[in-house]
Amino acid sequence: MSISKNPHRLLFLLCLILALSLSGCVRTTDGSFSSSADKDKAEAAYVRLGLAYLQEEQFDRSRQHLNRAMEINRRSAPAMAGLGLLNEAQGEMEIAERRFNEALSADRNYTRGRSYYGAFLYNEGRFEEAYEQLRRASEDTEFEGRPGIFINIGRTANRLGRYEDAAAAYQRSLRLERNNHAALEGAMVNLVEAGKFADARPLYERLVMSIRASENVNHSAASLWAGIRLADDRGDQDQVASLALLLRSRYPDSVEFEQYRAMRAND
Repeated sequence: MSISKNPHRLLFLLCLILALSLSGCVRTTDGSFSSSADKDKAEAAYVRLGLAYLQEEQFDRSRQHLNRAMEINRRSAPAMAGLGLLNEAQGEMEIAERRFNEALSADRNYTRGRSYYGAFLYNEGRFEEAYEQLRRASEDTEFEGRPGIFINIGRTANRLGRYEDAAAAYQRSLRLERNNHAALEGAMVNLVEAGKFADARPLYERLVMSIRASENVNHSAASLWAGIRLADDRGDQDQVASLALLLRSRYPDSVEFEQYRAMRAND
């Protein structure tokens, strides 16, 4: 199955996109390195190319470049982790997990690889294990992708039903990256789930302002449902009706709309 069309690989794709964006622009054309090229730089370049081809679902070329990195350094944690991503994308889950563990055995401080492994465990439904790997990855205060790790911690805590922990993780991400819409929405939604309506309201208002100010940001089913619950809590039935209309028109098949209907049936 195409990784770009499989919603269950969401965290994997986020981690992969993060890896590529933080690695800088990569040309996806084959080339050779001069004999004087530094081995470390050559290894890193092959890994970047391998990940770039993986994003494009050119799996053979991805494997070729990641294996070239391994030829330069047989204990290359980035190359091993990249091969783990490749195996995961191709549905070879046992091999993928072995690759991730090999990468962390080669370098237990390889934070990016640990975040990959945490995302893999999440995608496998092993949420407790995923939470622990992501928590450990988040301890690296020098890692440039830390805001994304906290978002993934928030998603994982949510799946575990630990809504206050989820909200706290999203808020950590928001402090590190103030304009992160996913972190803002995640913090607000999980505060509502935790029954912390007073804490959620300022974040909801901030979210609404962000949506109004941007043509590229819209309400999700989750944010609309959270807004409905906040409005209902303060007795604003006009706002409840307005948000419910949006929820029904935009997300008629969503779990959130079913939850709204159940709430109304119990009134």
